[in-house]
Amino acid sequence: MTRADPLPDGFEWFHAGRLTVAVRAELRAELVPLLRQWSGGTLPPGRPLAGGRGGVTAYDVSPRLAVVVRPYRRGGFLRHFNREVYLGGSPRPFLELVVGETLRARGVRTLELLAAGVRRFPFLGYRGALISREVPSAVNLWQYMRNAPAEERVRVCEQAARVTRGMHDAGVIHPDLNLQNFLVQRVTSGTEVLVIDFDRARLCTVRPRQREAAVARLLRSVRRLDPEREVVTQRCVAALQAIGEARECTSYT
Repeated sequence: MTRADPLPDGFEWFHAGRLTVAVRAELRAELVPLLRQWSGGTLPPGRPLAGGRGGVTAYDVSPRLAVVVRPYRRGGFLRHFNREVYLGGSPRPFLELVVGETLRARGVRTLELLAAGVRRFPFLGYRGALISREVPSAVNLWQYMRNAPAEERVRVCEQAARVTRGMHDAGVIHPDLNLQNFLVQRVTSGTEVLVIDFDRARLCTVRPRQREAAVARLLRSVRRLDPEREVVTQRCVAALQAIGEARECTSYT
């Protein structure tokens, strides 16, 4: 994705030297300086949050706006040799912004993305970062379940299944569906679950076999995090398996 490609409604491009930013237009004055600091390696200390590879940081950029900055970092074996530099002519932060905001426009509960920044290097190399609006006091689903009573754990798993089915119905496959890619926040009526982190996600028509593959991916995460099933009980697993309900989704693509 380049500056010639369309952005979601309300976003615009900003370019300065090696830095390219896609930003929500009304927040340009607040967020472009923050991404300039990120690009130059001079981000000030913020409020560290759990999440991301190596953590993410929250900033109060104005009295009305708190945001979370998530730098793109590699996982797996490659992280030992190359932690932050990616290759490609279509930078992943811009693609993730488009997918995430497309989902929000289609009614899926997820983070509000505010900006994506890319600092380019020669030969199609780049570093990237994504900025979202902070969800106060939210924790990931795994953290929440570890401290919740049994009935509440089942209920939030049912909510996670519903939001994931909504994501599939809206035409997106999540490439890394796991318990840590859901956020749980307190609302007046109880709790609400959001699905997050659409790096490498794509817009498509979601088939039943893809829904089933999403369930298998999520249950692998359960086995890794909770091998003794002390937190994620069989009732929780049954609730999560509802993600794989076999039906065709409406094609938006």
